[in-house]
Amino acid sequence: MTIGRNDTCPCGSGNKYKNCCLNKNASMQFYQKLLLIFAGLIVVLFAVLIIKSIRNYEPSSSNRVWSEEHQHWHQAR
Repeated sequence: MTIGRNDTCPCGSGNKYKNCCLNKNASMQFYQKLLLIFAGLIVVLFAVLIIKSIRNYEPSSSNRVWSEEHQHWHQAR
């Protein structure tokens, strides 16, 4: 049996379902929203770390030398 929007709410409040529990059942719970935000932050963090590691990648080559002073690769002389 389905509950109509204008039927009395099954929770026993005496209000119409649309004014009582309809929005509670349709929306996400607080912990679900918090979990979704946390998962999104983890995805963003991993994306930033991957992009950062790709940008700093330099193939090792015999004619290049890492400069600690400048923090990048130089051509060997």
